[in-house]
Amino acid sequence: MKAMILAAGEGTRLRPLTLTLPKPMVPVANTPLLVRTVELLRRQGVEQLAVNLYHKPEVIRAHFGTALTYSDEPTLLGTAGGVKKLAGFLDTTFAVLYGDNLYDFELAPLLAFHRAKNALVTIATFETPNPSACGLVITDAHGRVTRFQEKPPAAEVFTNTANAGVYILEPEVLAFIPEGLVCDFGRDLFPALLARFPSRLFALPLGGYLRDTGTPENYRQANWDLLGEQTLLLAPTAQVAPEAQLMGRNVIGAECKIASEVQLTESILWEGCQLGVGAQLRRAILGRGVVIGPGVVLPPGAVIGEGERVL
Repeated sequence: MKAMILAAGEGTRLRPLTLTLPKPMVPVANTPLLVRTVELLRRQGVEQLAVNLYHKPEVIRAHFGTALTYSDEPTLLGTAGGVKKLAGFLDTTFAVLYGDNLYDFELAPLLAFHRAKNALVTIATFETPNPSACGLVITDAHGRVTRFQEKPPAAEVFTNTANAGVYILEPEVLAFIPEGLVCDFGRDLFPALLARFPSRLFALPLGGYLRDTGTPENYRQANWDLLGEQTLLLAPTAQVAPEAQLMGRNVIGAECKIASEVQLTESILWEGCQLGVGAQLRRAILGRGVVIGPGVVLPPGAVIGEGERVL
């Protein structure tokens, strides 16, 4: 089968980290998120992969070269509109994955369920602790979708079963997406398809791991999830002075230099960061090449964009 990864978002909730980098290329435990998603799919035999591009597209092209099929969007078309633009490529049963999620799951059970139900659409779901922030899906006992609700107010929430941003779709679905117009899967396309084909939209629990990385707090937690029981992920080319104090969990990228007497707590440093003698960071996220001067104490939770200098 084929797959498309939605990678055109601007990553506004992660600014300033995404001012110079597409959101799917943000490193999680020192590996870009999009690399992790591509590798997940390829391990499961999905070799024909496409991505849509909008913000800083040259970064993704430079990293992957000819390994992916690209679709440039001069203006954003929404989740479904971006898929429509690749209708010529998506000519068989295909998967769609949202590019700002960290995943670990098996695609085969979703595909088998999809085929067994003769579905037009199969939506992977998960149980969310925050239903108001998600698109919600309710099904009958057979997994058939009966209703959608897109990011409802708390008083109107009817389920905690949410859209996981992973779909199996038949190419016939593309005919119902308008050409060149903004169209969203959860808000526009799926409700329209449910009204037209009430017996051919299904949902199934994802059956694996999923975490949105779109906010600093969720991004931090994605790193900690990958660390597991470890407390430190140190790139081989990073340098940490023996007198530096690393407390809690920390991720330190390639070519970072951490001087003596630094106090680094629960922080994430992208490649090329430099921390001067006695600097103190707690729950910080530093973009590429950030320089923190000697003795500087950052406020807890500081997020600093690429190339900034705090002296």
